[in-house]
Amino acid sequence: MFGPSTRNEWLFCGPLLLQALIVPALQIYTLVEWQEWVNPNITQVSVGYVVPINLVIFVFTCLYLVVLAFDAVHHKNNLLLFAICASNVCITVFSGLQPRSMKEAIATLPEARDANLQPLVNVHFDFIGRVYPALVACPVVFGICTALVWPFAYRLHKDYAWAIYRTIHGNTSIKIRYIAYEVYLVLIKSKFYFITVFIIQYDLIDVHFQQPEFALTLAILPASFIMMALAIWAVRKEWTLAMIFAILSHGALAAYFVSRIVVLNGNGELANTADKAMMLLFAYVSLVLMIGTLFCAAVCVYNFNHGLKDLFGGLSLERDHVDFEALPRRSEQTHSQYSRLSLGKKNGRDEW
Repeated sequence: MFGPSTRNEWLFCGPLLLQALIVPALQIYTLVEWQEWVNPNITQVSVGYVVPINLVIFVFTCLYLVVLAFDAVHHKNNLLLFAICASNVCITVFSGLQPRSMKEAIATLPEARDANLQPLVNVHFDFIGRVYPALVACPVVFGICTALVWPFAYRLHKDYAWAIYRTIHGNTSIKIRYIAYEVYLVLIKSKFYFITVFIIQYDLIDVHFQQPEFALTLAILPASFIMMALAIWAVRKEWTLAMIFAILSHGALAAYFVSRIVVLNGNGELANTADKAMMLLFAYVSLVLMIGTLFCAAVCVYNFNHGLKDLFGGLSLERDHVDFEALPRRSEQTHSQYSRLSLGKKNGRDEW
């Protein structure tokens, strides 16, 4: 089953599911009020895309965290549990900054006019006043859900740590290799999120439909998803050629993000854009995750054919008793040594 199957897993996923229901509802309400406030000619300026895109980012974040939570409990990935908790802390802080950043982004819109001197927004509509309670409610919901998932993640961590220990029979070398594999999965799944958010912001706000860069940049999204799926499949199947291709793809994406960071920090037309600070933040984080992914991918390839392949998919929490069949048995030599020490009865006398 893909998703929670035990009580602790449901307790961990429950707050994230609740978060994925409440926050998108609040963001959709804000988007509806935005559509009531702006006029159709708002599409003529790139700042008109900042607010809707930020709302889409929040909705995508909530849904992606739920998918990651289901994936974490399905594969018993301890590191992914805490990565989700840390991500929820970050999105809570980001959500707390949303009211201020939105005010700054739309501050000039009431006085702005298009080429025909028509207003871009309805000057008699108090947009901020109507959506401010919803904007404040979002970080409150994120904060409550974050406080709930941390203790449940710790309880799951103990369950999964025992499942892993039981499966590998306490083998330290296999455990280290398995941790490297878990780190790789966490990095590549986290990296996909930051790549997606950056591409959405950069393509719609900065590039703003300018061809051919708009189409080429947008094509990175499906390519990144395919690459992520291929890399996960290749590392589990221990297919070296596919992993080499994945490593080369990671390197190509890293080179692309270096070029975008240079462009955004330069003096050209693309450097002068709204929401530039957030674009650079997501670009830098994506680049750091890619470097970590490259290193972990190389470590995973080095660990191929060292016993991990048989371990994948072997973790289970269905049984709470010790699996004695899986424990290593004593050798015949050890058994015979202990047999010599058994008590026996001979000629009416006890003797060794």
